Parts: sequence; structure tokens; C-alpha cells
Amino acid sequence: MAGDRIVPLAATPPPPAYPAAVMRVPVLVPPSAGELENVRDRNLAAMVDAIEGVMRSAAAKPRIVVFPVLQLTSAQRSVSGVPMSAVAVDLVSKPLDQGIFAPVIAACRRHNCFVATSTQEKVPQMPGRYFHTGLVMGPEGLVLRSPKSQAQSAPEVSYLRDIADEYVKIFGPESILPVAKTPVGNLACYVEGEAEVLEVSRLVAAKGAEVILHVSLENDETPWRAIKQAIAFQCHVYLLTGATSRNLYANNPEGKWAGGAATAIGPDGQVIAEKGGTDEGAALAEIDLAAIVAAKKKFARNTVPAWTLYTRLYKGQGPGAAP
Repeated sequence: MAGDRIVPLAATPPPPAYPAAVMRVPVLVPPSAGELENVRDRNLAAMVDAIEGVMRSAAAKPRIVVFPVLQLTSAQRSVSGVPMSAVAVDLVSKPLDQGIFAPVIAACRRHNCFVATSTQEKVPQMPGRYFHTGLVMGPEGLVLRSPKSQAQSAPEVSYLRDIADEYVKIFGPESILPVAKTPVGNLACYVEGEAEVLEVSRLVAAKGAEVILHVSLENDETPWRAIKQAIAFQCHVYLLTGATSRNLYANNPEGKWAGGAATAIGPDGQVIAEKGGTDEGAALAEIDLAAIVAAKKKFARNTVPAWTLYTRLYKGQGPGAAP
């Protein structure tokens, strides 16, 4: 981003249509710090098994697989007294195929696919800070990492809104809400309630995102389906959400069901795949990036923001503002 000007990725001819999978799967909750490593290994094995299962069962192998939030440790680890320092992962010091995500990277290479989830993250350059970070993995390793910018998270989590200058000095001007150019289109990724922050989706779309990978845990109080349909329509993107089905506890192996659904929404705002309720597994959708062009042509006069106006208004520099 240069000043107030949003610089999107350069346009390229869209790839052929391809399948994607949004996952509604359970996760084991660590019962204690002593059990963390064992539970994380079991969750990791289940994650890889789920990738292999969808690759076997689908008519064509999905190029994108979107898992729920925190698929290795669950979003409930704090209820077991497991400290953030124990679960936080360093994503930047060495390649991902040399760390705990190595089996996922190996699956990406076997199947030429991209996989999204999130993790609690520690950054060596920022000691004492922890992030809740959405990440996309592919055959090359880490494709992008996108810490939460402002949506509510665990008490120990830092928000980029509070440390933006420090963060950008370390990781560069495009590091906040990044968009990655890949063979399956321009990808962005965000976590849970970041979808409730209107500007987050608008920003990544303005940067050129064509497919937003949303790693989530949902409740029934928030109108998630309506929110996601509005995002996809207003931004003319595919929005692919992986959502937790159940949190599995040591004293409750059947688990506690979560709300919401794993969904795939097209750039016209229509639901093209969904798995919710007490259904688990993968919901498959076809991603055709040419449909984005068609949606923009049909609807863009209503939905594309007038950045030159709104940026000034946000800053209090619009019509009638004091010089």
C-alpha cells in the first residue's frame, strides 16, 4: 500500500475451474499442559487423515482445503490451564517443513494443494507478544500468515491495530492482511471474527484477493451465513469457511457441538456448498475465478467502494471538514 492508495496484485488470466473443500471437523482439547504434545500430535494426525480422505473421495482432488480455527490445539485450551507460551508456534524462523506442520506440508506436496488453518504464534522479533494467526500452507511451505488485526481473541493475544508501526517495520508494508498470488488465484486468510470487521474483507479485496480463506469457530448467536454472503457479494470474492464441528474433551469424548457451518460462498453471494448442524466432513465447491469477473461486471456499480471519498471521510477530511 502506497500512502492512501491501495495497490492490488497484477491481474493474470484465471486458472481453469477447480474444486475446493471446506471442512467441518472436530478437535481434541488438551486437558492439561502435560498432555499438550500428545493431543497436538493426535490432532495433527487427524488433520492429515482428513486431507487424505477428501482427496480419495472427491471426483477431482481439491486444490484448496480450509480447516477450522486452531486445528492442532483447539480454541478451548485456556480452560485446561495450558499457557499461551506452551502452544504458541514460531512460523518465521525456519521453513514449515522443519516444524510441527511438516506433515501438512508433505500432504500439500503429495496432492498439489493449499491448506488453511490458524495457530497461536510467537514471533522472535517481538518477544513477549503472541498472535492468533491464520496461515495458508502449500507445496512450497508457508504461503502467507495473517495475524488478527482487531477481532476479539484470547486475553494474551496482541492485535495488529495496537502495534501496526512496530509490526510493519519488521515484516514490511504489505504484511498486515497480506494477499498471496498462487496458481489457484490470489489468496487471503483471516480468523474467526475478522469476518465481522467490514474493512478487513474490503481491504484484502482491494489488494486483489479472489479467494478469502476463513478459518473459524462459530456460534448460533451471530448471523454467520448472512455475514459471509454479504462479504462475498459486496467484495465479489469466493469466501471459503472451515468451521469446528465439536470440541472433544477428555471427560466428554462425544464432545460439545459448535454452531454455524463450513460454507463456500460465490462472488454473487450465493451459497455453493455447506455442511452444518451435526454433519461432519468436507463440503465441496467448484471455484471458477471467471465468475468473479462476471459478478463485477453485473454488480460492481453497486458494491465497489469509492476509496478516494471514503478514505478522506474516515480521516475526517471529507466535505465540510476543517482544513
